[in-house]
Amino acid sequence: MKIFNEMKYKLVFVFISCVLFGYSFHKKPKLEIFVRQCEFVCDYPFNDTTKWAITCRVWGLLKYFHPNVTAGTLDWDKVLLDRLDAVNSASSPEAVNTELEKMLDAAGKYSYIKGDEEWVDFLSMNVNLCWLDNSYLDKTLREELKKIASLPVKRPSYYGLDFETVMIQNEKEYVSCYADTSYKYQLLTLFRYWNVIYYYSPHKYLMDESWDKILAESVFPFFNATDKQSLETALLKLATSLNDGHAFIFNVDDYPYKEEYQYIIEKVEGKTIIRTDAGGLNKGDIINCIEETDINCIRDSLSALIPASTQGNKEYRINCAVAKMMFSNETDVTVARNDRILKIHTSPVTSGKPYTGSFKRISDKTAYVDISFLITEEIDSMFQSFSDVSGVIFDLRKSGPNFFDYILFCCHLNKDVIRMEPFIFNNFEHPGSFYMTEGFSVPNSGKCPQFKKKMVFLINEFSQSFYETVALNARTNLHATLIGRPTSGALGRIVKVPLPGNYTACFSGVGLFSHDGTELQRKGIIPDIEVHPSLESIKAGKDEILEAAIEYFNNQ
Repeated sequence: MKIFNEMKYKLVFVFISCVLFGYSFHKKPKLEIFVRQCEFVCDYPFNDTTKWAITCRVWGLLKYFHPNVTAGTLDWDKVLLDRLDAVNSASSPEAVNTELEKMLDAAGKYSYIKGDEEWVDFLSMNVNLCWLDNSYLDKTLREELKKIASLPVKRPSYYGLDFETVMIQNEKEYVSCYADTSYKYQLLTLFRYWNVIYYYSPHKYLMDESWDKILAESVFPFFNATDKQSLETALLKLATSLNDGHAFIFNVDDYPYKEEYQYIIEKVEGKTIIRTDAGGLNKGDIINCIEETDINCIRDSLSALIPASTQGNKEYRINCAVAKMMFSNETDVTVARNDRILKIHTSPVTSGKPYTGSFKRISDKTAYVDISFLITEEIDSMFQSFSDVSGVIFDLRKSGPNFFDYILFCCHLNKDVIRMEPFIFNNFEHPGSFYMTEGFSVPNSGKCPQFKKKMVFLINEFSQSFYETVALNARTNLHATLIGRPTSGALGRIVKVPLPGNYTACFSGVGLFSHDGTELQRKGIIPDIEVHPSLESIKAGKDEILEAAIEYFNNQ
């Protein structure tokens, strides 16, 4: 296999390390090919579904491998849109082949240089071209596509992943294309989204259902979307099938959940419980129905529209969605309160997080830091003010408006070199394949006074992405104790995919692993001390995880 030259090697890793961790390299990490067997669909007998699935796959393969398309010499969306009416009318394999051959002809002539044989071996594991040999594609087209797929892609690829920004590039948004709903743009949306995930997501092997099967299942929900709402439902269901907490769809009119409602509801022992007094409901109230619909039916319906990496994170997001349903407008809600069943008309609630400061002392010897409100300008003074405490509790469980300089934060906490866990990222010369690093180390600047007190980090299913990276670093390098519940399980850098109609889809573009090689995507960071709420603790207004951390320090 052709390996990056030295300059590309350095650029890729400087970029990845800076994006994820904000460090420069102390020791060059070692590369290896990352391979995980996915579940693939190889057999494509001709029917109304597979003619679209094969069109999607051929268009995507040419988009990311054909030299003229990756060079940006033609509008590849237009090539697809121009063929769709004829494919729609096609009633035989021969008719579909004719249109796909026209698509190949539109891509133009190219020079073929035989690729390295090792490439074919690991390609079959991550994206698999078995559908070429087990479909109704004619032999000439099939062999030509195999040749194109074996070509190393010259960088930068016009439509491919740009490693400098970690974004899919040069995609048209067609902001007004849904003024008159058109199946052409709906299929373009599906084809673009599906192929980006197929060739650039490192986590396909972790999905509950094969991404190949999802393509066939998604064709007609997109094709038959009759209005904006049905299209957005199809988009949300497709995003949910990624099993990725980063798989947001932006600009959906009525997104199922909003995180400003995250503090109101908890699911405990299978019950949906009010966590804090809000809109006429009391903490400890058990929700039975919203309007006339059973709460469990509501939760099941929401589950199909809410992406998440873990069940814990999905339940948290469903809680936010249920709270939005109850408190964004006036609503009739049936609850169980103590031994009574009550029907209550709720009033709207604005559930913004109250600002109580980013750090404080909660006892003479224990300090508390709300990471979500921490700002860069406070970091030096914060650690200075903690010079006489025995320990600090860092809370990673909440959302807030601020981002701080993580390099400066770590400068105070880490000593000497900092160990980084293995991670995987795209092989840009061969879309669909990935590289994995072994663990490596980066230097601390050593310019900050070292804070050497005991540390506890609070985590739960809200803690995602950056917060999970902070927790991972705390465990790996600070020997800190993690208390709470498993994190979201959506780590690494977010990749954004512009879609027709001014939508944006997202996914986790880099995979992080623990030092023993276990992926953290869909698993999250497991706390050292696990703490769960109860109905009694909610009624008492307790923060169970924070109290467990305080008790931990008191027992040291």
